Amino acid sequence: MPTHPPTNKVVQRTWLVWAWSFGINTALVLVLSVQDYYLGRSEGSHPNFWRILLPGLVSFWIYAALTPPVLWLCWNYPIQRKRFFSRLSLHFAASLLFTIIHVTLRILLYPRMGAKVIAVTQPAVWKTMFLYFAFDNIVNTYAMIAFLGHMMLSYHELRARELRSAQLEGKLAKAQLSMLKMQLQPHFLFNTLNAVSALTRDHPEAAEDMLVRLSDLLRRTLDNDAEQEVPLRAELEFLGQYLEIEQVRFADRLKVHLEPAAETLDALVPNMFLQPLVENALRHGIGRKAQGGCLEMRSWRDADDLMVSVRDTGPGFPSGGEAFVAEGIGLSNTRSRLQHLHPGKHQISFTNAPEGGALVTLRIPFRTQVAADSPADEAINI
Repeated sequence: MPTHPPTNKVVQRTWLVWAWSFGINTALVLVLSVQDYYLGRSEGSHPNFWRILLPGLVSFWIYAALTPPVLWLCWNYPIQRKRFFSRLSLHFAASLLFTIIHVTLRILLYPRMGAKVIAVTQPAVWKTMFLYFAFDNIVNTYAMIAFLGHMMLSYHELRARELRSAQLEGKLAKAQLSMLKMQLQPHFLFNTLNAVSALTRDHPEAAEDMLVRLSDLLRRTLDNDAEQEVPLRAELEFLGQYLEIEQVRFADRLKVHLEPAAETLDALVPNMFLQPLVENALRHGIGRKAQGGCLEMRSWRDADDLMVSVRDTGPGFPSGGEAFVAEGIGLSNTRSRLQHLHPGKHQISFTNAPEGGALVTLRIPFRTQVAADSPADEAINI
């Protein structure tokens, strides 16, 4: 069975393979003809440049016409370990056919160019020329073209494996991101319903208001369920709806300051990445203080990176903050999603702010929707 030949654009466009073959051979014969011409002049003779060039063009153009079929044979029937002897025999037979065609074309075309060749009607002439060119055609010309074809095929297969590996890694990362997101959504819903149930007995109207807002928020969540990244503007709108729910629970105990820089609003961020950070600040920070507190969220651009910070005025992270983060679903989920979306290109820190309270600072590459949708460079080229 033949193997699949290279499928990149150069090989798919058959005319381009032929163009390269004739272009390279024409360039070679021009260089050699110029050398022969000036060599003759240096020896005192007066050579005719066209008489040197035209026979050379015929000879090299014959090789140029035979090169693409040899490449096709190498790409479809390469010499492999499993079929070594059968494929080697096939290519040896092909090299004999290569020589037969080459010799026949030289005999037919060279007299027309004025070359000194014995009468073509004599069979001995063809036999003599075949024996004369056989070794050179098989060992040098055909073997060199076949070696080039196998090298091109090996290069293509290597690049194709790398591309398939990258695609599989991308699919795996996407599946892992989806699993992390599915883990986050029930966690968010469970915590919000707990907040509603806490208000049901003492503040039924507030609980009803929270349920209405929660239904709107869940509807928005389902609408964006397939998106792994969204503009910061959309993320802030989602966060605003979530804070409206929490505002019902905290009433005047919660003050919110959102200060996103205008230039950052179109930057792509992980979908639902702010909600776990804010929920953590409310639940473990501001919620632990009877008088409540203030939640601050800022975003700004730092060179090629987007910076986002969330701070509360609660008691701050306990000692061993990293262990605290590892135990929490929301924050550990956020860290895992960042690792999949921006491997090696993100930073997230959990510290206590100098003025008090917990501070989460995030750094990710600054990207917009236009940049993310731009086509990638060709992965395979010969």
